Amino acid sequence: MFETSSTPHPRRSLLARGLSFWILVFILALSPLPFASVRPVWIHLSGILVAVALIAYLVQRWQTGRAIPSIPWPLRIAGALVALVALWGYVQAMPGWLTAWHHPIWSETATLLNAPDLIGSLSLTPERSILNANLLLTYLGFGLLVVWHSRRQRNLDLLLKIFVGAQAVYALYGLSVYFSDLETILWFDKTAYRDVLTSTFVNRNSYATYAGLGALAALVLILRFLRQTLTADKSHRTRIREFVETLTSTGWLTPVALLICLLAVLLTQSRMGLTALLIAGTVLLIGWTMRLPAGQTRRLGSILLSLLVVLLVVNFVLSGGLTADRFARLFEQGDGRFTVYPLMLDAIAERPLTGYGLGSFESAFRLVRDDTVMGFFDRGHSDYLELIMTIGWPAALALMLAFLVPLLAAWNMSRRRTEIEPALLSVAATVQIAVHSTVDFSMQMPAVVFAYLLLALAAFGTWHDSASLPAETDQRPPDAGIAPA
Repeated sequence: MFETSSTPHPRRSLLARGLSFWILVFILALSPLPFASVRPVWIHLSGILVAVALIAYLVQRWQTGRAIPSIPWPLRIAGALVALVALWGYVQAMPGWLTAWHHPIWSETATLLNAPDLIGSLSLTPERSILNANLLLTYLGFGLLVVWHSRRQRNLDLLLKIFVGAQAVYALYGLSVYFSDLETILWFDKTAYRDVLTSTFVNRNSYATYAGLGALAALVLILRFLRQTLTADKSHRTRIREFVETLTSTGWLTPVALLICLLAVLLTQSRMGLTALLIAGTVLLIGWTMRLPAGQTRRLGSILLSLLVVLLVVNFVLSGGLTADRFARLFEQGDGRFTVYPLMLDAIAERPLTGYGLGSFESAFRLVRDDTVMGFFDRGHSDYLELIMTIGWPAALALMLAFLVPLLAAWNMSRRRTEIEPALLSVAATVQIAVHSTVDFSMQMPAVVFAYLLLALAAFGTWHDSASLPAETDQRPPDAGIAPA
């Protein structure tokens, strides 16, 4: 990004963002490092860091005499629904509550252990239900931080650039491990997916989701720069000259990050990861093109967009053969998860309202699996079915609605904003997650959720309605130009 001569000192500008901002960055950049932060110790650490960041933000606002920013109404609805689901998780874990709805396994266990005083709960694994309920509250706090800090455009720009940079680093690490045949994650030997790219993740599908979000963020930075170039009140020759100057200086970094993330997704050989990314990317590109001003600007945008699509196709042709082979084997050999889904549907039919307990899939599935299932399944390979199975239909629908409301609000924002890219990014990120979650469990990885929350909620930082505070603007002249890197 080009800066004007009157820009404040960089160090002073960085420190002014406050402790909570940098904790947000820390979680965002480093959560993928310890196996996507899926282990309980990292989940607890994330919760502590988010709590500290929230306190630091509130203290900072109090010290500066500024009110707490209001939350846009779509996010108030979504947050309330998530909080209710978290509360239901705690209720499921409470011993002795709603005993008439307890699973028979509790009475059978009491009989086997000759322990008549054994107190059961709605959840088969109360400790995991509490852990997952705590995690939902951590996500709520993280989302609040994203929305509050994104009220400043420069914060949003910096967050997206840091996110894309981190994505490129993790993708480069994954590529180096993949092409060196090390078959390790950091200094640990891989226990699965030894012949594919997983970066610091254990599961290739989860990493494909994560890298796909990075590709979408990089694409949005590029599209924003293209729109600003196309709509600038300058001659065509000046636009082309500035465009070339940008690409030959710092502007090449983001396109390279995009290509690296796309290559990483392809080398994961995740079929649904690639499919979800292509669908989300298509939604993003079509929405962006249609929202350009009609006439020559839209035609120029379509041409540049076509060139970008050609580059993506070339990338797929050069490195997508392995993923294409997996698609072919799917139709020839089938997929083991499709033998699991009918059993999950049977389990849902047995306890449609209460579920088996938030986070209790592994224990619940042991009660319903049969000889048709080969291998070990500690997750349902469908976030939708697993969600319904563990918390019941009412709570699952509430959580799905918590995603749908911001999605529709972001789509509406993209129709009436000048800065359309953040809103379209929110839509595309939700589409990618929604598609991939049908047959995988990427949203059970905290690193993926943190990345998704950034992309899905950042656009709401500048939301305005009659109840919200005025947007916080930077007290400095605007940038002379904005490069995509």
